[in-house]
Amino acid sequence: MGVESASWVTQLDATNPVVGDPVGEGDDHLRMIKTVLKNSFPSSSTSAIVPNVSGNQNKLLSTDGTDNVWTSNVVNAELKNYSETTNVIGSIGGGTQDLDLSLGNVFSATVNTSATTFTFSNPPASGTAGSFTLILTNGGSQTVTWPASAKWGGGTSPTLTASGVDVLAFITVDGGTNWYGFAHTNMS
Repeated sequence: MGVESASWVTQLDATNPVVGDPVGEGDDHLRMIKTVLKNSFPSSSTSAIVPNVSGNQNKLLSTDGTDNVWTSNVVNAELKNYSETTNVIGSIGGGTQDLDLSLGNVFSATVNTSATTFTFSNPPASGTAGSFTLILTNGGSQTVTWPASAKWGGGTSPTLTASGVDVLAFITVDGGTNWYGFAHTNMS
């Protein structure tokens, strides 16, 4: 068998060279492998090679055979051992409490003194769905005010549990202009 032809890692054939290939073709195989590696991992530095993600946040390298195309279209993704970052706020009460999505997508807090006004910050850009969950303890023990962007079924915010746990979920598709809220109250 002759020397295979490849320019990218995804084009390498693990069955080559086959047993019985002339020893003289070994150097051709080595040169081809070096070319593939240099094309697939271009760098003029001796430091570790890391893909340039500039302008490609929230995207993945595609597997189109060139390893150089970024895509945001992940189709038929299967997630295993999926988890979300939790931001444990702790005791809150009085004033404004911001739920910053850059810090996580699950928040837990306990209302303990005075009225609290929630705000939501750093949602994904419009056209991308973003969501978060708030696990709120004793939310009904004080006055809780939601941002005007929070939209509830029937147009009325839920009655929160004075002594217990409520789980509230929010989703937006328009950069946080509207947050559609769902509540599961009194999770005793």
